[in-house]
Amino acid sequence: MGLFDHSMLAQSLLTPSLFTWGAAAVSLPILIHLFARRRFRRIRWAAMEFLVDAEKRNKRRMFIEELILLALRCLAILALAAMFARPFVSSDSVAAAWGGRQRVERVILVDDSFSMGYRSGEETVFDRARSAVTRLVDAFRRESPQDTVTLLRMSDIAAPVVAAATLDQAQYGEILTRLGALEPTQLPLGLSKVFEQTAAVLGEGGEVLNAVVYVVSDFQQKDWVRPAGAGGGSGGNLLEPLREWAGEERGLRVVLVNIGDENAVNQAVTDLVLPAGAVVAGTPVTLKGSVVRFADATAGDVELQLTLGTQGQPTQTISRLEPRQPNIVDFEVEFARPGSESIRLEIPDDGLPVDDTRFQAAEVVSAVRVLIVNGEPSSDALLDEAQLLSTALRPEGEVFSGFEPVVVDEAGFEDSRLGDYHVVVLANVFRVSPAMVSALDAFVADGGGLMVFGGDQVDPESYNTVLYQDGEGLLPARIGERIAPTEPVHLSITDRTHPAFRAMGVEGDPLGLGAVPFYEFHDIQLPEDNAGGEATTGAVGAVEAAPAEHQKADRGVRVVARFTDPERTPAIVERNFGRGRVILLGFPADKEWDTWPDHPTYLPVMLELVQHAATPAGLEGARLVGMPLEVSIDPSRYLPDAMLRTPSFPDEPEVPIRAVSAGENKGLVARWDFAGRAGVYQFVLRRQDGTEDVRMVPVNLDARESDLRMAGEPELRRAMPEPAFEYIVGLEGLDARSGDTRVELWRGLWVLVIVVLMAEQVLAFRWGRRR
Repeated sequence: MGLFDHSMLAQSLLTPSLFTWGAAAVSLPILIHLFARRRFRRIRWAAMEFLVDAEKRNKRRMFIEELILLALRCLAILALAAMFARPFVSSDSVAAAWGGRQRVERVILVDDSFSMGYRSGEETVFDRARSAVTRLVDAFRRESPQDTVTLLRMSDIAAPVVAAATLDQAQYGEILTRLGALEPTQLPLGLSKVFEQTAAVLGEGGEVLNAVVYVVSDFQQKDWVRPAGAGGGSGGNLLEPLREWAGEERGLRVVLVNIGDENAVNQAVTDLVLPAGAVVAGTPVTLKGSVVRFADATAGDVELQLTLGTQGQPTQTISRLEPRQPNIVDFEVEFARPGSESIRLEIPDDGLPVDDTRFQAAEVVSAVRVLIVNGEPSSDALLDEAQLLSTALRPEGEVFSGFEPVVVDEAGFEDSRLGDYHVVVLANVFRVSPAMVSALDAFVADGGGLMVFGGDQVDPESYNTVLYQDGEGLLPARIGERIAPTEPVHLSITDRTHPAFRAMGVEGDPLGLGAVPFYEFHDIQLPEDNAGGEATTGAVGAVEAAPAEHQKADRGVRVVARFTDPERTPAIVERNFGRGRVILLGFPADKEWDTWPDHPTYLPVMLELVQHAATPAGLEGARLVGMPLEVSIDPSRYLPDAMLRTPSFPDEPEVPIRAVSAGENKGLVARWDFAGRAGVYQFVLRRQDGTEDVRMVPVNLDARESDLRMAGEPELRRAMPEPAFEYIVGLEGLDARSGDTRVELWRGLWVLVIVVLMAEQVLAFRWGRRR
């Protein structure tokens, strides 16, 4: 390469042709100077010889002055041509030339949430993200190789892909290799902590005074356009942690690179719901699947395939898929045998295949086993405390109700193995021993249901001491003394969304439940430190809604029904305890205080209440990718050593897990800290007798991530007003900004032209007067 490389010159000019013509014009002052020289004919004259010496002395000075003027005129034309050609240099080069540049830490955040796997044409959005990062790194290497680069995945900021790497040949190759190995995860984009963790990464390098943060993402609306105060910094501004890091002392530049697909269309299976209560083998149940089309137009003929275990079910077709709303499909199925069973619902693959499948798991039982503790046995069936309830759960006939009640007296309760049942019912039981309280605590915490009926045998003081425990025990409320009003009272449903009363409609009393008289009842006293309200969605009986002054509900207490007495005494209340549920009823299960067992609503309501109690409150099915998984273990039945099978089993081996204590009287818990992908996880538990049970836990994608609508620049600037950021759309926009670090010199050249012309005029005037 010679001293003057035209290719290098062209890379420093925005208009090289103008500079070429301007450079040629520099010859004009030289030609004018040569043509304007005066020609003299030499004649030797003796009288003038004495002037020769003086003329020799001045000739050199005049020659130098003329050269200076000629050089200034040429420089003015050359500077003028260069100004129109718009030369530029790297800002880093300018700073380095003056010796004042600080190192810049360049941080690239790559969105690797599952929406980045959307395929448009021949490439995915994540493929474009890789290309964008490659172009950025190439630009850094070309324009500022002395800077360091940190590459972070937004799913795991704490584990950098590349940390503070310089851009020599070895590390440049390492960056590209690691970038090429990245793939989208199945995680949603959780921005609430991303920029806090990014600021922490910058803070770890105490010497970092200048940083540029590049965010490469598809910028989904649901992530980036947040309501005020919705995390991620003050007022919901996600970039607030970066602004706080920069403060007044550090330099910060934020660049958002949007490589999403503005016209993305996606269809996803967003839900698969099991029926409430236990699933009984041989009993038909209805599964509800939900499909959403995330687009503005309808679609048709979407085929759904449901699979139970390995057995496919008849497909169903949605003839018209409405946009941006759940399209519900019912599947009537029947599980052949008890045990854990996986369930899968899928639709044909589209641009984002990962969300076209939804998983569920059912714990199929041979029957809902109910232990009824009879507090007032009698040889007369009509006077027996548990006879009517037992008959309601398992009526005579050929059709199996799905319930298997077992009735014991209080002595038999002490000998019962609670782990063999789904629900325990205390029917007018005098008191509960401390040993059985501990057993009930563990039973309910592990997902069992407990129903407590009142009655004349109940000792309120004992119940409140051992079961209520000032709000820390099992009972949702304190049991007061029995009340016998002068006039009968009735039931008023305060929560029509409850499974036991949902079938009665949102208003009115079509079945006449409000006419059932209650002659006596317990004074159920809700906690005093309540949240000050309860759901009132209509009532049955004389009172349609609870007056505000009587609406009392603890934060964990659900008031299902009240009596119509002036105090609006709670009649049915419930609360969750661990994974289980406790329901307290302020009246007995028989007809001693009321005539409800004679009414046609008694049987369906009791069936639904017991079924509801049998449904674990902390159902293991509600798990999303990225969450920890936990399975409760009864140490009296299982060993603490368990095995975990991921959705990739048997391709991936089983993982041993050691169960740990879940707390005092709460048994053991087997825990898996991070579910990294969707599917059905299996916890293999070993019984004391050496046999194995499998507990299945379905893990699904966050359906909100399936909505691919993009946030535009105005929305982003409103959501994140500071620090100011640069916004680039697509790879083409990134190429257009590849010279962002260039500094154009035309302003300086314009000043130079003016200064040179003024200097030429002043010197020409001064030197011309002396001649």
